[in-house]
Amino acid sequence: MAASITRSRNAELPRAVAAALANPAPGVDRTVSAAGYDWFVRSWGSNADAPLLLIHGVTSDADAFWRLGPALVAAGRHVLAIDLPGHGRTGGWLGRHRFAETAADVVELVRALDLAGRPDLAVLGHSWGGMVAAALPAAGLAPRTLILLDPPCLPLRYLALMTKDPEEQPTADLDEAVARFRAAHPGWLDGDVRAKAVGVTRFDVGAVGSILLDNGDWDAGIAALADPAAEASDVWLIRGDPKAGCLVPDAAIPAIEQRLGTDHVVTISGAPHSPQRTHIEPLVAAILAAIAP
Repeated sequence: MAASITRSRNAELPRAVAAALANPAPGVDRTVSAAGYDWFVRSWGSNADAPLLLIHGVTSDADAFWRLGPALVAAGRHVLAIDLPGHGRTGGWLGRHRFAETAADVVELVRALDLAGRPDLAVLGHSWGGMVAAALPAAGLAPRTLILLDPPCLPLRYLALMTKDPEEQPTADLDEAVARFRAAHPGWLDGDVRAKAVGVTRFDVGAVGSILLDNGDWDAGIAALADPAAEASDVWLIRGDPKAGCLVPDAAIPAIEQRLGTDHVVTISGAPHSPQRTHIEPLVAAILAAIAP
């Protein structure tokens, strides 16, 4: 197996990007109607800059990117983060749980945002969002750059366990959720604690169950990327460290590297499944390498 690129936690970043991470700016929120949903969209930066769409994972929402969005704006991007159906502030779930279905709905949103024709569009999807992002080309949208952030490569029996994970259970009491996540993750910043806590107070339980249980085995999006339309995109996979909770095991890497190329598979040493919470500096460095002109 060819070696993956490994980036240290102490990755050097441009000064403006590091400053944005230290003091992230709030985004601008709006609602956009498309594909039968009223989508929540948060954006940072100027419409004149190259767009970068961020897609969250299951039980999460756009708040998960509270630092990543401003950091990428400081690197010259117009960043948009969305709440997927059944999550966050996006309108009622319509039962479309298949990756291809959600991808088709996202394509309609991208068209409503007037981004579908942008030759400089980049898309990053985390976890479930990575599975959705991998299905975008087949659904009619092939971004210039497509980044899959720790898209799970797991059999259904392990996905079923996620539905019983105490951290992923719905919670009505926000204060209780904040206290629970702060105690469980003392190393997280307050913004990440709150984003995760808020996320578990506002997802649709039926949507999450169908997403996790009715999509079969997850394959890190590799099958979707076999569609000829994906050849138009420069595809990267960024994962955490299997020793720290990453959901893309070493055994899956040869097939991924065969499709994407060894230099397009990045492992962040010591990072868990969600590097945006704990290893954001090397994550941003890896993203900047992927979206470089």
